Amino acid sequence: MIIAVSANQCPALMKQVRNAGSTSAVIISGGFSETGSKGAILERELVEAARVMGVRIIGPNCVGVLNSQLFNGTFIMMPTCGRVALVSQSGALGGVLIYTTQAKRVGISKFASVGNAADVGITDVIDYFRDDLDTSVIMVYLEGVRDGRALFRSLQQASVKKPVIVLKGGRSEVGARATESHTGSMAGSIAIFNGMLRQAGCVSAPTLESMFDIAKLFEYQPLPKGRNIGIISNTGGAAVLAADACNDVGLLVPTLNPNTEQKLHQNLSPLAAIKNPVDVVATGGRREYSIATELLLRDTNIDMLFVICAVPTFAGMNQTEHAYGVLEGIQAAQMNKPIVAVWLAGEVGKPGKAILEDNRIPCYDDPATAALYISKFIEYAELRKR
Repeated sequence: MIIAVSANQCPALMKQVRNAGSTSAVIISGGFSETGSKGAILERELVEAARVMGVRIIGPNCVGVLNSQLFNGTFIMMPTCGRVALVSQSGALGGVLIYTTQAKRVGISKFASVGNAADVGITDVIDYFRDDLDTSVIMVYLEGVRDGRALFRSLQQASVKKPVIVLKGGRSEVGARATESHTGSMAGSIAIFNGMLRQAGCVSAPTLESMFDIAKLFEYQPLPKGRNIGIISNTGGAAVLAADACNDVGLLVPTLNPNTEQKLHQNLSPLAAIKNPVDVVATGGRREYSIATELLLRDTNIDMLFVICAVPTFAGMNQTEHAYGVLEGIQAAQMNKPIVAVWLAGEVGKPGKAILEDNRIPCYDDPATAALYISKFIEYAELRKR
């Protein structure tokens, strides 16, 4: 049952909820502990009334819950159906994330906004998502932590089964003060929190923008077996930036097998750089991207492929041929290695980017951003292996 009435009416409604045959309620109403001491007293009355009647509550001060296959119990739009679940302490922020799903090309399985978490909390929802067969990736936005040990246990048990991506609000002193007024909870030490996430085997998202971008990588691609990255580009500058970015986050850009270099030399332009990073040069199109993709995926020194394209508009090339070349190379290689792309040139690059993402290859706008997400991806794979 969904409740959206003034806060002072909510405790008395718990009897009506139970009399109606329901043992659960989602309370969207605000005006509880997030408003101060009087609101906190009212919230305790609500929880006690629900306990007496045998009713479990989500909220108060939340935007609701949804299951993309069944119902929308929120006042935000229904997202595209997918396999990423989201639980958020902030209702509005959770809604913002839902609104970005189409642009990010990520589908949602289930969403829950816990608000003040007076009864059902973040850990309860994480535990549910952990065992949910429709969910393969879990995203968590949280601010305050009431029971750190319970949260650690929940995150650790979930991350063993599927990737858990966490964005923490209230990292600064100013943010911590805002957290208390927002959801009525305490933010805690960010250093301790980050250590807890690493021990639990979770992935930390540095920004709001990055949550879905990282989730998409986990949802689209198989986990890598190591840190060795093969880089393909048609511009030397972007290849250099990608190699630097990989180095900055602890990824390795190894030498290729001699046989791979020989075949690249035989099939690419004499001007091409056949060392890793491989630069097919600006005249390289569909054929060159197909060859380089296939050969690097087959190379035993490479665990993961990082393909970059500054889409040229000369020599009769079109905006999508490089993307189609990558897909052809993947098909020819028949290797189950993860691939990440960066398609440059703004609007000119968008058609190719759309083709790659339609084929479940995550495609980003900047080599440094992509390298950071790859490092998160690999860190989780290494934790899973251990």
